Parts: sequence; C-alpha cells; structure tokens
Amino acid sequence: MHTAMYDDSPEVGCVVHTHSPYATAYAVAHRRIECWVEAMAMFGLDSGVPVAGYGPRGSAEAIARIRAAVIPGVPAVLLANHGVLVFHRTPDLAILIGSVVEEAAQAGINAAGLGGPVEIPENLRAAALQRAMAFASRGTVQSSPS
Repeated sequence: MHTAMYDDSPEVGCVVHTHSPYATAYAVAHRRIECWVEAMAMFGLDSGVPVAGYGPRGSAEAIARIRAAVIPGVPAVLLANHGVLVFHRTPDLAILIGSVVEEAAQAGINAAGLGGPVEIPENLRAAALQRAMAFASRGTVQSSPS
C-alpha cells in the first residue's frame, strides 16, 4: 500500500501507516471522518477522510480498495478493520495530517455522547483555510500544507 501511494502520486514523499486508536475505531466501524474540526479544513481534509473497504493485508484486493477510496487532494484514508494511511510531500506534513485525523476522530467519538459531531458548513471550510493562510503569510502560525 505504501508503494501504491508513491506510484499513484509523484508528489508524495512520505507514507505513514498507523493504528491510532480513535481513527482506527472509525475504520473498524467503516465510518468516514467528516470535517467537524477546523484543522481538517485547514490541512486538506475538508472532504473528510474516506474508508477503503477491507482486504487482507498486502493483497491485490486491499490495494485496489485503497486506491478506489483515495479522494484526489485528500492526504489520508481509513483502512477498514485495520487502521489509517496518510501520505504527503514530507514526513513532517504526513505526521501533522495523521495528528489532525486522530484529533478529529477523538473529537467525533467524544461528541457522540453529546448528540454527535456537527460538520463545518461547506462554505465556511474554505474560509477556515483562507484565514489560516492569511495568518501564515504574516508569520503568526505554521503554514498550511497546501
């Protein structure tokens, strides 16, 4: 699966696979992580994190399902009944995206006890990214991976 991400996207310089507990819970439940945390909008996950259907580890079926689930421009995918796959230009960005995915998953699980997480309205997701870029241009926060 690592090689497939490198082959499919020449800009990818790092692929990270984890079993982070909250995101893996979504993968086990076959539930995508939606854009309910601002950081997701800021770091290229405004479409949410899709779930690739299950296939035995390393099998052609697993790789095909991962490839089919990847959304162009979205640097992560949940692996059904397994874990998380994150891919980006650099190791730092891949780790950052993995952290954002895990944070969103944790927030979603915590919010479930309060009626469930609420997605950021689509029109405001772009605004969150634009604000982050404005802050970054002024040197006040880490720049976004876009």
